[in-house]
Amino acid sequence: MSQWIANFVIYENHANKHIGIHKNGCNQIEKNGGTGEGKYIGFASFEDANEYAETTKLPVRICSFCKEK
Repeated sequence: MSQWIANFVIYENHANKHIGIHKNGCNQIEKNGGTGEGKYIGFASFEDANEYAETTKLPVRICSFCKEK
């Protein structure tokens, strides 16, 4: 079995109707201890994360805290 690293993480929240795309390790994910009403899913690339996010039909937010890092 091969291993992969989640370079990007999405936070999918249907209660608050949005998806946030973050770089793995972003402090905005960790500020809530990785908990909340939604779920977290890891992706190898931004493109993969964004492609999945678009399939949900939820508004997509790219994290302004980590997008420039």
